[in-house]
Parts: sequence; C-alpha cells; structure tokens
Amino acid sequence: MIAGPLRVLIAALLLTTGCARVEAPPTATVPLPVGEPEAAVWAKVRAALPTAPIISPTWLPAAVDRARVQLRGIGHGPTGAAADPRYTVAYVAPSGASIIIALGQETDIGVSKIGTRVRNSSAVLSFGSSSSTGPFKRIRWRENGYDLRIDTDFSGDDLLHVAWSLDRAGAPASKNPYTRVKPGVCAARDAAPDETLRRLFGFIGFSDRDAVLDCFSLELLGEYPGYSEWADLPRASAVMLQPAETTGGRFVIGVRWQFASDPGGAWSQQPHLFFLLGLEDGSWRVYEAATAWYASPP
Repeated sequence: MIAGPLRVLIAALLLTTGCARVEAPPTATVPLPVGEPEAAVWAKVRAALPTAPIISPTWLPAAVDRARVQLRGIGHGPTGAAADPRYTVAYVAPSGASIIIALGQETDIGVSKIGTRVRNSSAVLSFGSSSSTGPFKRIRWRENGYDLRIDTDFSGDDLLHVAWSLDRAGAPASKNPYTRVKPGVCAARDAAPDETLRRLFGFIGFSDRDAVLDCFSLELLGEYPGYSEWADLPRASAVMLQPAETTGGRFVIGVRWQFASDPGGAWSQQPHLFFLLGLEDGSWRVYEAATAWYASPP
C-alpha cells in the first residue's frame, strides 16, 4: 500500500483573462506611505488587529530595505465588519520592486498555477502577465478563516522562498499531529539534503516507521501521515540520486531505485520520484514527494 498520494506538482496552464494588479504604482498625486522599521510596522498591525494572523517574513531578497517598510493599508473590509480585518504591508527595493504581504480575500492572477503549502495550509502560487502591469506573482492561502497572500514583481523563486520561510508563530495546527520519536536518526542536524534521502532509502523495508517518519517534515506528515508505510515496503536497492537543483531556498532531488519485489498498488518495481527538501529545526527533511516537478516560476 502506498502511503499518501504521489502528487504531481506541475504548472498547469489555465485559460483566464488578465487580472489588474492590486497595488497601484507610485504617482505624483498619490504618494506611497513613508517607510518605517519593520518591527514598528508589525507592531501597528498587532495593535489595530489583535486577533488577525501576523505573517512576518524571516527571509527576503537582499535588495529589500527592512528599515523602510510601508504600511499601505489597515482596517476592515467594505462593510467595516470586525470579522473582515485587512492589512497591506510592503517591503520595497530601491528599484521599486516590492514584496507585499496582505490579509484580505483576493483571487488568483495570471495564466498558470502551482500548488504548494504555506504554514500548514494548502496554497496556490499563480503567475503570468497582467494586461496593465506586466509580470506579477501571487501566492495565497487560507488559515483559521483568514485569507492571506503575498504579491511580488520579484521572481517566482523569491516568492516561494519568502512564503516557505515565513515565521510559523500562530500557524494552524496540523490536521494529523505527530511527535517525533527518533529525531535526527534520518534527518541529522548539519547533514546535507542528499544524506536525508540516503538514510530514508536505507530504512525502507525494515519496519521502523518512526525512523522513516523522521525523514519527512511535520508539515507534510500533517497532511499525509501515510508516509509511515514506506517502512513496510520491500527493501530498496540500486538507489541513484540525481544532482540537486534549488527552488525557493529548498532542494529538489530526483531519485531512482529498485524494490526487492513487486510492492503492488500504484508502485512500479523501479520507481522514479522527485523529493523537495527544506530545513526544519536545522535539519533537511522532505516537504514533497512527486512523480514530476515544475521548473522555478519566472
């Protein structure tokens, strides 16, 4: 039995119309807010909207000036209802490129979509060219009843890096919480990402589910706890790791291997999967396992 779906995460072209960008460019008649230190901006948001989630970034492109962060909007939706809080915080580079972190419902943009997870929640990265503003990317998700998003005209790779590195304080609890029993036995601290995969394939077929689960991120296990069943598959041999590629501050590594016997189900006896590994508590763990992978968004 295969543990959890082997999802294919690819960019799917969608026939949609162009979508106007939410954030208007600066003009002579509508000046943008004066920049403030990052901590001061988020303190204002917390004071005005004490129950709203704060999704402050821990990683940003080096060009962004964190001492001149702009609070471009704060309050509530059109009806003024307390249940509809809104904020818009912009991190801006000298070039004018920005990363906008916002609370409030919005739709996808552009012509392509990639599925992922952000802060234990399903998310969609959408991108393409808008008819009026040029290249523009958005990643949006919903947590605890709140709609959150990050918009940017930096690269899609930068957008994923920001989203995957957000402060996890206040993130929703996992659907299927798991407490590690053997931390470090697979994802050893300071070990390279490929070492995690080599250990994972060494544990397949030896019935040690907690050892296998240490190879996977808690975020992935919260969505798909069945990865524990990899411990009960036939043993793996002839394991071949492809060179790692980077995306969003994480590593994508393709792996081919051979099972000692037919595993049944949807498995083939000589599978080929792509693994996305990211840092969790200082160790590289698997955040996705898929039969195909997408190129870094533009």
